[in-house]
Amino acid sequence: MTNGRLKLASTVLVGLVGVVLILAGSLKLIGVGAEDMVEGLEKAGLIQHMTLISITAIICGVLLLVPLTRKIGILAASAYWGGAIVAHLTYDDSVIMPASFQAILWIGALLGSSEFRSRFPTSKRDNE
Repeated sequence: MTNGRLKLASTVLVGLVGVVLILAGSLKLIGVGAEDMVEGLEKAGLIQHMTLISITAIICGVLLLVPLTRKIGILAASAYWGGAIVAHLTYDDSVIMPASFQAILWIGALLGSSEFRSRFPTSKRDNE
Protein backbone atom coordinates (compact mmCIF):
# COMPACT_ATOMS: atom_id res chain seq x y z
CA MET A 1 0.00 0.00 0.00
CA THR A 2 1.34 3.44 -0.84
CA ASN A 3 1.85 6.10 1.80
CA GLY A 4 -1.11 8.08 0.45
CA ARG A 5 -3.43 5.11 0.78
CA LEU A 6 -2.11 4.31 4.25
CA LYS A 7 -2.76 7.90 5.32
CA LEU A 8 -6.27 7.77 3.86
CA ALA A 9 -7.02 4.45 5.59
CA SER A 10 -5.69 5.88 8.84
CA THR A 11 -7.81 9.02 8.52
CA VAL A 12 -10.94 6.98 7.80
CA LEU A 13 -10.44 4.57 10.71
CA VAL A 14 -9.48 7.21 13.26
CA GLY A 15 -12.25 9.49 11.95
CA LEU A 16 -14.79 6.69 12.33
CA VAL A 17 -13.88 6.27 15.98
CA GLY A 18 -14.03 10.06 16.44
CA VAL A 19 -17.52 10.26 14.96
CA VAL A 20 -18.70 7.34 17.11
CA LEU A 21 -17.37 9.04 20.25
CA ILE A 22 -19.05 12.35 19.40
CA LEU A 23 -22.32 10.65 18.53
CA ALA A 24 -22.37 8.41 21.62
CA GLY A 25 -21.39 11.27 23.92
CA SER A 26 -24.03 13.56 22.42
CA LEU A 27 -26.76 10.94 22.64
CA LYS A 28 -25.93 10.31 26.30
CA LEU A 29 -26.01 14.04 27.03
CA ILE A 30 -29.42 14.60 25.46
CA GLY A 31 -30.76 11.21 26.52
CA VAL A 32 -32.25 10.35 23.13
CA GLY A 33 -31.62 6.92 21.61
CA ALA A 34 -29.07 6.09 24.28
CA GLU A 35 -31.16 3.83 26.50
CA ASP A 36 -28.68 0.94 26.33
CA MET A 37 -25.75 3.21 27.17
CA VAL A 38 -27.62 4.80 30.07
CA GLU A 39 -28.68 1.36 31.32
CA GLY A 40 -25.04 0.24 31.17
CA LEU A 41 -23.93 3.25 33.21
CA GLU A 42 -26.66 2.54 35.77
CA LYS A 43 -25.58 -1.10 36.01
CA ALA A 44 -21.96 -0.04 36.48
CA GLY A 45 -22.94 2.47 39.16
CA LEU A 46 -21.64 5.33 37.03
CA ILE A 47 -24.88 7.11 36.20
CA GLN A 48 -23.95 10.05 38.43
CA HIS A 49 -20.93 10.59 36.14
CA MET A 50 -22.87 10.38 32.88
CA THR A 51 -22.35 14.05 32.00
CA LEU A 52 -18.60 13.84 32.61
CA ILE A 53 -18.32 10.60 30.61
CA SER A 54 -20.36 12.10 27.77
CA ILE A 55 -18.30 15.29 27.61
CA THR A 56 -15.09 13.25 27.74
CA ALA A 57 -16.28 11.14 24.79
CA ILE A 58 -17.12 14.26 22.78
CA ILE A 59 -13.75 15.87 23.54
CA CYS A 60 -11.89 12.66 22.56
CA GLY A 61 -13.87 12.52 19.32
CA VAL A 62 -13.12 16.13 18.44
CA LEU A 63 -9.42 15.64 19.21
CA LEU A 64 -9.38 12.67 16.82
CA LEU A 65 -11.03 14.63 14.02
CA VAL A 66 -8.72 17.65 14.17
CA PRO A 67 -5.42 16.80 12.43
CA LEU A 68 -3.35 18.99 14.78
CA THR A 69 -4.68 17.20 17.87
CA ARG A 70 -4.99 13.67 16.46
CA LYS A 71 -2.03 12.22 18.41
CA ILE A 72 -3.28 13.45 21.78
CA GLY A 73 -6.75 12.32 20.71
CA ILE A 74 -5.46 8.80 20.11
CA LEU A 75 -4.00 8.74 23.61
CA ALA A 76 -7.15 10.18 25.19
CA ALA A 77 -9.52 7.92 23.23
CA SER A 78 -7.37 4.88 24.09
CA ALA A 79 -7.76 5.74 27.76
CA TYR A 80 -11.50 6.26 27.28
CA TRP A 81 -11.99 2.89 25.56
CA GLY A 82 -9.73 1.22 28.13
CA GLY A 83 -11.96 2.55 30.89
CA ALA A 84 -15.02 1.32 29.03
CA ILE A 85 -13.46 -2.14 28.74
CA VAL A 86 -12.71 -2.22 32.47
CA ALA A 87 -16.25 -1.08 33.31
CA HIS A 88 -17.71 -3.81 31.07
CA LEU A 89 -15.44 -6.46 32.61
CA THR A 90 -16.25 -5.35 36.14
CA TYR A 91 -19.95 -5.95 35.59
CA ASP A 92 -19.56 -9.06 33.44
CA ASP A 93 -20.75 -7.34 30.26
CA SER A 94 -19.41 -8.07 26.79
CA VAL A 95 -16.27 -6.10 25.90
CA ILE A 96 -16.65 -6.69 22.17
CA MET A 97 -17.91 -3.19 21.38
CA PRO A 98 -15.34 -1.08 23.29
CA ALA A 99 -12.51 -3.47 22.40
CA SER A 100 -13.48 -3.31 18.71
CA PHE A 101 -13.37 0.49 18.68
CA GLN A 102 -10.06 0.39 20.57
CA ALA A 103 -8.65 -1.99 17.94
CA ILE A 104 -9.95 0.15 15.06
CA LEU A 105 -8.35 3.21 16.67
CA TRP A 106 -4.99 1.49 17.12
CA ILE A 107 -4.99 0.08 13.58
CA GLY A 108 -5.75 3.56 12.27
CA ALA A 109 -2.96 5.01 14.41
CA LEU A 110 -0.54 2.35 13.17
CA LEU A 111 -1.39 2.97 9.53
CA GLY A 112 -0.91 6.70 9.99
CA SER A 113 2.46 6.49 11.73
CA SER A 114 5.42 6.12 9.38
CA GLU A 115 7.76 6.09 12.42
CA PHE A 116 5.93 3.13 13.93
CA ARG A 117 5.61 1.25 10.62
CA SER A 118 9.33 1.69 9.94
CA ARG A 119 10.09 -0.48 12.96
CA PHE A 120 8.50 -3.51 11.32
CA PRO A 121 10.20 -5.34 8.46
CA THR A 122 8.15 -5.50 5.27
CA SER A 123 10.12 -8.18 3.41
CA LYS A 124 12.57 -11.01 4.00
CA ARG A 125 15.40 -8.76 2.89
CA ASP A 126 14.55 -6.29 5.70
CA ASN A 127 15.15 -9.05 8.25
CA GLU A 128 18.73 -9.68 7.12
